[in-house]
Amino acid sequence: MQSISTITTIVPIVDDTEIPRQLRKLAERDEDLMSYARSGYRLASTVAITGPEFVTFVDTLTRDPEHN
Repeated sequence: MQSISTITTIVPIVDDTEIPRQLRKLAERDEDLMSYARSGYRLASTVAITGPEFVTFVDTLTRDPEHN
């Protein structure tokens, strides 16, 4: 049976003075995705939900049975 997992990352919408904070959150997301990829997961979809203060990324990943 195929495995399905999701990663949710909340990234703040910031002004120019806080861009490093925003970039750190995006780097954490990259690290999470790479970790799942090393475990045999593939990115199936990404949804970005924009709000007034944050963008929420929901990444759905799948892994075929031979990787379990």
